[in-house]
Amino acid sequence: MQKEKVYSKEAVYFAFPFATEDPQVHYDQQNGFIDPMRDLLPGADREWFSLQHWASFQSGGITAAIIPEDAELFTLGDIVRGKWPMELDPHRGTMFSYVMNNYWWTNYVAGQGGDFTFRYVVTSAKSLSPGELSRLGWEEMTPLETNEIIENDKEISPPRPLNKARESFLQVDQSNVILVNWKAAEDGHGTILRFLEVAGNSNQVEVQIPILQVQSAWLCNAMEENQHSLETTAHGLAFAVKPFQIVTVRVEGAPVVY
Repeated sequence: MQKEKVYSKEAVYFAFPFATEDPQVHYDQQNGFIDPMRDLLPGADREWFSLQHWASFQSGGITAAIIPEDAELFTLGDIVRGKWPMELDPHRGTMFSYVMNNYWWTNYVAGQGGDFTFRYVVTSAKSLSPGELSRLGWEEMTPLETNEIIENDKEISPPRPLNKARESFLQVDQSNVILVNWKAAEDGHGTILRFLEVAGNSNQVEVQIPILQVQSAWLCNAMEENQHSLETTAHGLAFAVKPFQIVTVRVEGAPVVY
């Protein structure tokens, strides 16, 4: 959209009026999901909300969901009117994506204008679990990035085409567990993998890394300090995860050369 820059008080919304009656609403946060009708403390803000990836609306055996890729704030049933309601609007099946405003007197831009792009993914089904929506949200908002690597950039250059079974990047056997980070360890010993459980389940998780000959694996804390060793196989490892837990793992090994 193209918007004129003005300095009078204003806000901009996109409305998504889902055809639901008194729906059950959920939206996700950093490591969990919230029912705003049940989970908010007395006095909590009910005029607008902030999601991480998705919001869902369930009613009459159907669930609709929306993933706002560029605007995390939203309201339910009405726009922001400064009323600070104690209860949610009964017509909360309409979601307003709250993309900008200039209400505040300090620490905020006085006017907003120019060309803007706001992207949304909308889906529906008889049932959409939080785990499914979280995976879809991660895929849409942080998709795989590609970069061309030529032969001169590589230490080794295996024959093409690569064998898809042997050259797979990484495999996680539980769909409710997402790999959110894979980086070099800060101390230079191996690599660090961080996993997030997104559905509220406990699982035993098996990870396969066909391109790596695994020599050791450790469960770590957030500071990448080894806590205890993990069970490993030639190309994999296993660990337990609790609902919404963030698991940090150190893996040491050698690249597989075919």
